[in-house]
Formats: sequence, structure tokens, C-alpha cells
Amino acid sequence: MTTVPVVVVGAGPTGLTAACLLAAHGVDCVVVERRRGVHPLPRAVHLDDEVYRILQSAGAATEFAPSGRAAHGLRLVNPRGRVLMEFARDRAVGHCGWRETTMFDQPDLERALRCALAEHPGTQVMEGSVVEAITPRTGGAVVSVRRDSGARATLHARYVLGCDGASSAVAQAIGGTWRDLRFTQEWLVVDVRTSHEVTMWPGVHQVCAGSGASTFMRIGADRYRWEFRLAADLDREPDALWALGEIRKSLPRSCDIEVVRTARYRHAARVARRWRAGPLFILGDAAHLTPPFIGQGLGAGQRDAMNLTWKLAAVLDGRADDRLLDSYQTERAPHVLRSVVAATAIGRSMSVEPGPGRAAVDAVLRGIGGAPGAATIGPRLIYPRVGRGGLPARERIRRGSGRLGALFPQFVLRSGPDGEMVAGSDDVLGLGPVLVHDGRFTDELADHADVVGARRVAVGEFGPAAPQLTEWLRSGHLNAVLVRPDRVIAAVESASGRVTALRTCAFRT
Repeated sequence: MTTVPVVVVGAGPTGLTAACLLAAHGVDCVVVERRRGVHPLPRAVHLDDEVYRILQSAGAATEFAPSGRAAHGLRLVNPRGRVLMEFARDRAVGHCGWRETTMFDQPDLERALRCALAEHPGTQVMEGSVVEAITPRTGGAVVSVRRDSGARATLHARYVLGCDGASSAVAQAIGGTWRDLRFTQEWLVVDVRTSHEVTMWPGVHQVCAGSGASTFMRIGADRYRWEFRLAADLDREPDALWALGEIRKSLPRSCDIEVVRTARYRHAARVARRWRAGPLFILGDAAHLTPPFIGQGLGAGQRDAMNLTWKLAAVLDGRADDRLLDSYQTERAPHVLRSVVAATAIGRSMSVEPGPGRAAVDAVLRGIGGAPGAATIGPRLIYPRVGRGGLPARERIRRGSGRLGALFPQFVLRSGPDGEMVAGSDDVLGLGPVLVHDGRFTDELADHADVVGARRVAVGEFGPAAPQLTEWLRSGHLNAVLVRPDRVIAAVESASGRVTALRTCAFRT
């Protein structure tokens, strides 16, 4: 029997990110994956600046950077291409320091994460291995694994992370039920390569056309994706030839098209009611499934990993009580549910059939898109404060506490010729808790920082970003903030010296 602090089941983006983050925090783990090598076909294609920032923490951003392509966000359009509503995400430097929208091929992302993981000799990837049983025991769990060679292995872990998708073995071991939003649609996804330069707005187009709804986006220099909603009464099973016929309607007849893959998906919208059972946890698709209409499926799993891994590290090295791990679901589940509801709403709006109902929905979308503050809808979905389990209600009305539970911004220290970040303020923060201050902070905030072992970093240590950080503190009426390892602001001190903190600020609950 092999003993290891953490077993991660599944080597997709969520599992690899969790393993990289654990390794960065000094926690060894074994990753169990049924396939061998990187899965070659494209699946997820979008990430935002917060997910890019998580890749930075995982050590994979530099390797991944050449693979990504900047995009401009999302548009809902009618069948004639008229814009009904737009979520613009086109800044080269977003709140988290990276560009707001990046399109990519999932195999490139997985290769970057595997390269980052290879830098940590304490982490092992068991490819070609299937989990046969998971048995919780005192002080952890036993994971029984069968290799594709027929050999068997037994792993004893303090904690087990289920990053193994919708049919998760770990989720089955946890048990529990799902909160089902009752959204079910069949879609055909077609990835193509063509040398033809498709003239288009450089973002994702969601065509609102009822049973004929579709999605179109550019992924890379010569890579595009079409997605088609499949009507229940379609007179034939959709295949590559059918897809090509649909795609050629919007391309010149003479252009070359290579179909990279076709895949039929049944979209679902559900969130697990139970994310933890003792030493067992679920992350990513094992904990939640979302329709793809706002591009947050992969990102939700990355955020799960970022939230949970630092807490596991704190518990494993004795700095935190095991009960801190219960805050994983209370903080993550409200955000996930919000994004799943939003994706479902977009999917439903796309699916209203032509007629009076369609016209009414289009009018509502145009009205929302043109309303004051519409540009903030996307960021509010992507960057909510932590869930209700971490944020005391009374703190919401105090002056200077408005940023409590929000993500600490990342400022650019050095940029490349294209204006995108090369070095950022997270490089100054490091991976542990940090007290960021302008030279003034009370003994009360210092005590919070000392309890969690936070480094103290003055504004001036951020070099060229110091003026921006000073202005950020001043605009929030703050002297100092305590930042958790996942970049969430755990405590703030107002200009008047009042300190407010999340319940998860003190690791010992």
C-alpha cells in the first residue's frame, strides 16, 4: 500500500490544476487517470482572466501563453446577424492581470499543465488506471486502482479529490443528490480547420433561432467551431457530412474545410447538493454541470481547485482545523449555481421559436443590453464575492468593507510588446497569505495576519504597480488588506482603523 497526502482522480484540466496547486503548496499527490497521454481532441475552448491567473499560480501560464488567442467576448445575435446583446470582454489586461477572453484548444492547455506538474518530483501521474473502489477509513481513505496491464495498486490518502467528470467514482462514493435545473438539449459540436479567413467579429456568436439555434467562434489561426442545436424531429442522425452542409452555407464554396472532430452532447444543468463526505471531495464536472452558453464550465472547475487546494495544504501542515474544508462548498456552490442559472437562461433565450415569443425575447435582450450598467453583468457573474458561509451579513454595510470577500486585483509589473502581462503583482504576493498595507495597520489586523502566518508586504514593494495599488486602496477607503492564497480578500482595515474579516480569515475555526 502506498501512502500519500492526496489522491486526485482524473487528469483533465481540473485534476491537473489541483495537482499543480497542491504541489506548489508543498503537498505531494498521486493523480489517477484512465487514459494515457493528453486526450487529443478539442473540448473546452474558452477561459477568462481569472482562470488565466489560476494557471499562473499553477505554474502553467508561460507554457500555455503561445497557445491562446485573444477574443472579444460574447454576442447574442438573431439569424440575420443583428446584435441583440453583447458581453464585451476585450481588454488586454483584466481585473486579474491577464486578457479578459482567451480561446484555445484543450489539448494545449493539458500539455501546459502536465509540463508544470513535471517540475514537481513529489507528484506522480498513474496513467491507464481505473479506480475500482474508494473506502473511507479513519484518517483518510483507501483507493483501489486497476492498471490497464492488469496489475493492481492500493493507495492510502488523507484526502481524495474527485476530478473525474460527470460519472465520477468519487461522487458515487460520496452519495447525495443533485439540484437539477431541468435543462436538456441535444447539440452537435463541429471543430474544423480551414485556410479561408472568415470575416467576423472576433468573439463568440450565439444565434438565437429556436430549434435552429447555433454558435460560431474562432479558436485559432485556422481553427473554428460551429455548434448546432439538434431538433427532436431531425430526420436523420447528424454526422460530419450533415455538419459540412450546414457550415458551407456560411462559407465560400471553394474554400477548403477539414473536420477535426464532431461530437454530440446532451447539455445538462445541475449542481451536487453534497461536495464533501469526510476525506472525499468533488470538483469540476463531478460537482456541477453547466450548459456552455457563457463559457464558464472549465473555469468553474479551475476555481474549485484554487479554492480547495490552499485549504487542504493549511490543514495538512497543521495550520488549520479540518473544519475549514467545509467552507469549500459554502463558498463555491453559490458562485457555481449563479453561473449555471445564467448559462441556462441564455440557452433558453436562444431556444425560443420564431414568432411573437421570439420577438418579445429579442426585445428584452436588446433592452437589457442597452440599459445602464449592462457592461458590468459579465464581471458580476465572473467575480462574485465568496459565498454566504464566509461573509458576515453585518459587514456588508460598513464603510471600507465593500471589498471583503472579493478577488484582490493583479497589477501589471512588466508587459510585452503586445501589451499583455509578462510579470504581475501575484509574483510579489507568492502563494501564501499576505498582508498588503500602505504603512499603516492596527494590531488587530496584525493579529489576524500572524494567526495565518501571512507575510507583510508594503505597497512600495510592488514597484511600478505601487501607484495603482495605492489608488485602489484609497478608492476603497482602506489602509490594508489580508489576502488569502486564492487571492480572496479575507480581511480589510478601513481608513478609520476598523477591521472586518471573513469567517475563513482565521484558519482555526
